[in-house]
Amino acid sequence: MRRLALFLTLILFGGFFTPTPSDRPNILVIIADDMGVDAWGRTGIGSNMASTPNLDSLADQGVTFTNAWAAPLCTPTRAAILSGMYGSKTDVLSVENVLKTSFETIFESVTAQTSDEYEIGVFGKWHVGPRRYLDHPNDQGADHFHGYLGGDPGDYSQWDRTINGVSDTSTDYVTSDITNAAIEWRAQQSSPWFMWMAHGAAHSPFHTPPDSLFTRDTPVTGLDQYLAMIESLDHETGRLLASMSESERENTVILFIGDNGTPVTQLQGFPNRRGKGSLYQGGVNVPMVVSGFGVERVAADEALVHVLDIHATILELIGEELPGGIHNSFSFHDRLSDPFAASRPYLISESQNDSGYGFAIRNDRYKAIEQPTGERQFFDLLVDPFELNDLAISGMNADEQNIQSELLIEASAQLNGWSCNDGIQNGAEDSTTCSVQTSVESQEVPFHSILESVYPNPTTGDVSLTLESGQGDVHISVFSLNGQKLKAEYQHSAGGRIKLLLDDLPAGMYIVHLRSGLGLGKGPGDTTLITKL
Repeated sequence: MRRLALFLTLILFGGFFTPTPSDRPNILVIIADDMGVDAWGRTGIGSNMASTPNLDSLADQGVTFTNAWAAPLCTPTRAAILSGMYGSKTDVLSVENVLKTSFETIFESVTAQTSDEYEIGVFGKWHVGPRRYLDHPNDQGADHFHGYLGGDPGDYSQWDRTINGVSDTSTDYVTSDITNAAIEWRAQQSSPWFMWMAHGAAHSPFHTPPDSLFTRDTPVTGLDQYLAMIESLDHETGRLLASMSESERENTVILFIGDNGTPVTQLQGFPNRRGKGSLYQGGVNVPMVVSGFGVERVAADEALVHVLDIHATILELIGEELPGGIHNSFSFHDRLSDPFAASRPYLISESQNDSGYGFAIRNDRYKAIEQPTGERQFFDLLVDPFELNDLAISGMNADEQNIQSELLIEASAQLNGWSCNDGIQNGAEDSTTCSVQTSVESQEVPFHSILESVYPNPTTGDVSLTLESGQGDVHISVFSLNGQKLKAEYQHSAGGRIKLLLDDLPAGMYIVHLRSGLGLGKGPGDTTLITKL
């Protein structure tokens, strides 16, 4: 209805509506470090809960997304929100990686889209650039930075503080210091502001915060200290919100998230070691609440949402119209007022460690995982939300086998290029053919495991694929990027090269899925991308 009214306004006045500075909402993004869903009482997962009256109040006034995903680690999550892209697009897949300044951040996009109307303040943990690069937050679009650059402050009461490229040693308690700085900065603003409040809590080192910041009995264990740190974050969130006038609060959209799952030593409810750093639900399912300006309903929403969707949603909140989203970020802007608005059909999270690269993808029910070790797993989250029964081991019916293949194919499309199925207009999507043309020198497409180096390398005819010996018969299926199976054939191969016939297919990009196994071509399969000119 709001968009219809806007359309009529454009017709009546013969121009495009551009919000004035007074019409723009303030934007407050609050990030809790290492706070998974099991650490928040609203989820009903853990048994020992932190007292979080201020976060609970936000949930009571807005939308809580119960199926929100992040990356398993903090740096990839932050880089994804800033860039609106998966880690495979920015090369930020682990805590050692750096978000290059060549990627436009949400700060820079907001500045560009509003002709520099917003003042942008970044407080707390940064951790997407080198510690020695003191100006990295400012060079990524922050007008003001006050915080620390690494993954944790080391000692919460004696830490390396950086303020706009100048570093010193602070003995002020981190959680309170960044809140004080944020309150002072916000009070100085006379134009719309965008605040990125990235708390260090509840990241290690686990400790007992100052007495005034938590309510539980004096913590004596690591879990109690961890939960007390969450209470300190909640306390300081309440202090920040209380510093705003009623009108300023009404004109501020507040987005609260956890950046990844709970550390495995503090994990509750989920199976052992399936927390932070893992692709299981305990590692990627995080708290997410949106409240304030533009939020017209109170609900626990089961829609699939990724924290990187904050990127596109903020752009729409400030007045930009996006075709579903931008990059890999799907806008949930309309869902803040309409429970029937579109939501993303898939969630994807990635992981990279010493064992290799892995990913997880889910639809509204099923979840497929390819671990960095190469192991593939498949879960029915509707009946098995804690992922106790791996259907890849216990057995899948024919429909579930097809769903697993479809999920893996969709992950390949989204992570290696773009997809017709993600709801975002990223490229030359066409509702009929969904084809794209490109040009790369090589005409031969080597065979690779899913999501390793991919080759949208064009060919004018047939494609040769190289297989290892001992594969047995090979079953080859060709799909369009929207998941439609176009052809399938069996070939016998003892190894070496096999030829895939493409003469009957029009120009475009295709997903090739191969399964191998002696006699029947059974097996998990591997995927690569090809383009025919």
